[in-house]
Amino acid sequence: MVALACQLAAGILVFGAALAIDRGSGAIAPLAVKLFVQGGVAALLGLRFGLARWWVPIQILLPPAALAGMWLAVPPWAYLAAFLGLLLVYWNSAGERVPLYLTNPATWVAIEDLLADQGDASFIDLGSGLGGVLLHLARRWPRGRFAGVESAPVPFAVSWLRFRLAGLDNVRLAYGDLWKIDLASYDVVYCFLSPAPMAELYAKARAEMRPGALFVSNSFAVPGAPAGRVLEVDDRRRTRLHVWAM
Repeated sequence: MVALACQLAAGILVFGAALAIDRGSGAIAPLAVKLFVQGGVAALLGLRFGLARWWVPIQILLPPAALAGMWLAVPPWAYLAAFLGLLLVYWNSAGERVPLYLTNPATWVAIEDLLADQGDASFIDLGSGLGGVLLHLARRWPRGRFAGVESAPVPFAVSWLRFRLAGLDNVRLAYGDLWKIDLASYDVVYCFLSPAPMAELYAKARAEMRPGALFVSNSFAVPGAPAGRVLEVDDRRRTRLHVWAM
């Protein structure tokens, strides 16, 4: 919804300004140029309102791509292929209401600092995406035990390949449902999901995690259960890590 709202706002701004310029100067900018500018403005608005950086090329290319789709004789199977490709990437968005959010490098470091207080901790990333958090931590803490679970096919395949190429023996990845993972053996449980599952996931953590273990949520709080501490990350989106001690 944020991405679409940014496109709508950018369209109003760009085409409104273009109309005023066209009337004033008599020079009419090509439609393709206006659409690329709209995409650029939408990308900037998206960053301002908290969209992840990987949205930038999507926002920039979306308006001209829509125009190209109307002009070009695109075969029907191409739309099906595009839909299936997006489905394999954003598998969790419909059923679990969990988009693909990627933890940024500044937050990797903040989590690393959090782990420094836990010794050689066992850590799991619920919804590990492309595996950036796990790769960073596994390299920094060779004696730690790191795990991830991911149910979206394309992110899982990408992260599995990254782990194989890295040759790390202290990190493992599982494909499947995070709700079926027993959290009892982990010192730190981390997630970056959405507001939708947080209450249920917190209840699962309370029921399964051992005393003293940490439950960490990137950005999303638990309704009615304030975090024991909130860590501010010095990044562009002002990330907040909500930390609960079990």
